[in-house]
Amino acid sequence: MAAWQKDPVAPIVVEQGPATEVVMTTPDLRSLPIPLHALGDGGPYLDCSAVIAKDPDTGVRNLSIHRMMVTGPRRMTMLMDVGRHLRDYYERAERRGKPLEITISNGIDPSVYIASVVPGSAAPIDTDELGIASALIGRPVELVKSRTVEVEGVANAQFIIEAEILPNVREDEGPFGEVAGYYAKRDKRWVVNVKSISHRKSPIYHTLLPGKEVFNSVGLMGEANVFNLVSRQVPGIKGIHLSHGGGGFYHAVIQIKKVYEGTQRNAILAAMAAFPPLKQVIVVDDDVDIYDAEDVEWAMCTRFNPETDIVLVNKAFGHELNPVTQNGLTTKIGFDATVPHPRPKEYERVKFKGVEINKYKITTGD
Repeated sequence: MAAWQKDPVAPIVVEQGPATEVVMTTPDLRSLPIPLHALGDGGPYLDCSAVIAKDPDTGVRNLSIHRMMVTGPRRMTMLMDVGRHLRDYYERAERRGKPLEITISNGIDPSVYIASVVPGSAAPIDTDELGIASALIGRPVELVKSRTVEVEGVANAQFIIEAEILPNVREDEGPFGEVAGYYAKRDKRWVVNVKSISHRKSPIYHTLLPGKEVFNSVGLMGEANVFNLVSRQVPGIKGIHLSHGGGGFYHAVIQIKKVYEGTQRNAILAAMAAFPPLKQVIVVDDDVDIYDAEDVEWAMCTRFNPETDIVLVNKAFGHELNPVTQNGLTTKIGFDATVPHPRPKEYERVKFKGVEINKYKITTGD
């Protein structure tokens, strides 16, 4: 990320690529092995494909992942979360009565996938996230020209779907088993009209199940981004973990080496601002392993005082896929599970002498 922000590397556009080896004469989504994921899903879903669009005003590309439910041979409905850059692009196009052209690339290079899940706070709307993928692989990412839209697809993908998101049209989408562990409800959402489909000669379809695979994706870029943003404001930050129990989105554990009292509370508020989906933040000292749930629980039980160590933020912007978020708002909570600064003697952790077992000769009674 730092290399990309300092010296962006733009992708290059080629005429042909592996993803355009075969072009369907008549596009038909039903010919792709798009699966039904969870038992209660409303239909087959693309949930791990890179959507590329261009800013209607500037032409800057956006790269992101969105769920899309197949509803017909050339039709899908999709979710565009509040605050996402793609939704911003679409709403500006819709106000002009125009569709937003997109490409949907499935089976993408890991660098492109990582770039597609970078939080918006790390990649502002006026930047091309494909440059992050270029920085990761050390050379420009190759995009391939489309046949029916003015947006490129990922040249080495397995499949490329050329499409447009229709203006002023909403149709049923959902339910879908989401990252929160619940089914996102069925509702009227945005409609995708498919114009062309191309693929490799022997394509392999890529998907994932909502759960730890998604948590790992979010954590990979989300943790680094939150760490960077919080560290700029609060001294002593040692690490940040977005836990699997929190769905990769909703619970952060922050490790801090306090230089003075109160910084732990600043860290809670800074983390919530840096990553809006967060609902719960626990701050622990640097002698607590943030990747060990048992150690974090120990800190909560022995260092957290419910009377004085809770930070509540009411009516904050929340993540719409979390069912406790209502009308976009939720209450967020922070837990200060750190010892006072300077550390009193009674908070000294018990330690034992380390043993190098290979230095001992072990015998039995036989």
